[in-house]
Amino acid sequence: MADELTFESLNLAPELLAGLRRKGFKQPTPIQALVIPEVPKGRDLIVQAQTGSGKTLAFGLPLLQREPVDERAPSALIVAPTRELAKQIRAELTSVSGAMPRKIVVASGGESLDKQVEQLKRGAHLLVGTPGRLVDLMERGALNLKHVQVLVLDEADEILAKGFEQELSKLVERMPQVKQTLLFSATMPA
Repeated sequence: MADELTFESLNLAPELLAGLRRKGFKQPTPIQALVIPEVPKGRDLIVQAQTGSGKTLAFGLPLLQREPVDERAPSALIVAPTRELAKQIRAELTSVSGAMPRKIVVASGGESLDKQVEQLKRGAHLLVGTPGRLVDLMERGALNLKHVQVLVLDEADEILAKGFEQELSKLVERMPQVKQTLLFSATMPA
């Protein structure tokens, strides 16, 4: 199925198509071909696909395509279990977003809290972060989650295995607009 599909056939914005071409991506991976058309439909998804299968772009491209609700507050929150993964997600999404006016901010430990507060003040369309830092920023009043419509848990199994349920609950409580939850993982225990 994915052999016949092209990124163009997935109705992606010209800026994203140009970014994908620049990165040398010609065709969606099987997981991208399945997920990209489903995300705009607003359904909750649980996606299990091996590492390296293109999960980040599977959820990231449709999120980049969405129009921001409010330029000052994120409309999508991507939660990752580690700061390395959070940075990797931001780098991947930034590399394909091209000329699209999308601010992608990372909020994770190991980086300057003040710098992240400043970035959030300047606005964010997509926020990528680790549970602890996100809660810290929220409790300091530096993070507004009231416009988040899509919550993505990347490596969802790892987030839960590391005991972040309490942090996730605090975050979800502050997201009255969440209409869609996307869980992505290489492994998904029962």
